[in-house]
Amino acid sequence: MTTSNTFDPKKLAQRTSNKQQGPRPERLFMQVDSYETPADGFHYAVGTRFGGAGEGEAIRVRLTTVAERVADRPDVKADKIEGQYISDSNHRDTISDKKKAGIRLISFDDALKVTKGEDGLTEYRAHWPKVISTDPSAEIMSGMAHIKLVDATEFDGKRVKAKAYVEMLQGATAVNGTNVDEALFKALSIRDEASRARDPFAIVRVFHEAKQFAAVRIYPEREAKQVFDQARGENREISVKSDAAVTIASLLSGKEGFSDFDTQGKDMVRAVIAGLKGEEQPALTSTDPAVIEKMTNYYWGAKEGQLEVEVIAAEKIDFGVDSGMTYLKDKARPHLSAYTIEEPGANDTVKRTVGFVETVIGVHRHPDGEPYAVFASPVALWPKNTMTKMAELPMESLPKLDVSSELVSEVGGEEPQPEPVAQEQQEPALAEAGENRYDDEGPGM
Repeated sequence: MTTSNTFDPKKLAQRTSNKQQGPRPERLFMQVDSYETPADGFHYAVGTRFGGAGEGEAIRVRLTTVAERVADRPDVKADKIEGQYISDSNHRDTISDKKKAGIRLISFDDALKVTKGEDGLTEYRAHWPKVISTDPSAEIMSGMAHIKLVDATEFDGKRVKAKAYVEMLQGATAVNGTNVDEALFKALSIRDEASRARDPFAIVRVFHEAKQFAAVRIYPEREAKQVFDQARGENREISVKSDAAVTIASLLSGKEGFSDFDTQGKDMVRAVIAGLKGEEQPALTSTDPAVIEKMTNYYWGAKEGQLEVEVIAAEKIDFGVDSGMTYLKDKARPHLSAYTIEEPGANDTVKRTVGFVETVIGVHRHPDGEPYAVFASPVALWPKNTMTKMAELPMESLPKLDVSSELVSEVGGEEPQPEPVAQEQQEPALAEAGENRYDDEGPGM
């Protein structure tokens, strides 16, 4: 490369490259099949990768050495790295430690690809291993998700519970007059295909010319059930989620929402459904003339085929108590705080928006089969750069929602219900069903 001894004004705007040379660090999630721990060489975890673009890849992972980390991070002193890896009281676990504990689900941070061996296994070295779960029965879920972490607070003289849960977007489908009922039924089903309990909600999105104009959440209705309390020796009343048929019937009946905002959203959904089916415009529950005019416009847009409508099936998965406490304590860490997108608002305020990104969670299950999270992490090492608002999520970019399940028969039918389980019989959760009744960025209506 040569340099000039004269001034060149074009070089004032020239950018220097700061791109990292070599492989980029990744976060790996691994189902361990075996461990290799020879006495005269590196120790490896061997298994299958899950989550992200490398899903299903056969991999072998060892831990980064002190010298390699010093080369990776020349800004960090070598004695600090040695303390992290070897000498500190809470130093990094070894691969041998994981083998002795029988760990089968591991997350590796700052993993770098080394080579692809002749045996077909891609080799990585990683800065730090994290146990996803020590329970052999633990399961993994992955997909576009939001992690919600809010400390307990006081509001209007009342204590508001802490919130710690994951919202997983499980599938979506474009809907029309022939499949909208089935899509809503599947999205709001309180049981999965294995008849295990779930805490569902549906998101109805409306598009015009590929731009989202509305995203309304529909949550299950709730009803009272009697259960026998073993400690008290008598029946007592608890609140449980209603099945999908009850929720949809309530929605279509024009039942008033818990707030004007909620009523407006439900009016929009009913108007759009009627339009898609070619039915008469439904009576609206909202009384505001401006809202009625807007809902009428949605009705005609759907009826005339000018609007596209999508139904997203989502599930709210609470953290277990111990895990929730840990994640609430760590909520300011970059990989967790990134799930709330912060932007400058009017009058020097900060606008906060729910963000979604490819996420892996480890779950255990309550006696009725409902999952609770013990681990959650974005797939991306730096998720802030890839976090997506609901409004920016392209239509039909999620996995296709299958509406052909046996659970989806007809909206007027009865969905099998799980046996009601009193909260004390399950591991308590930090967030209660129905607490998260909000739209991502307002209804856009």
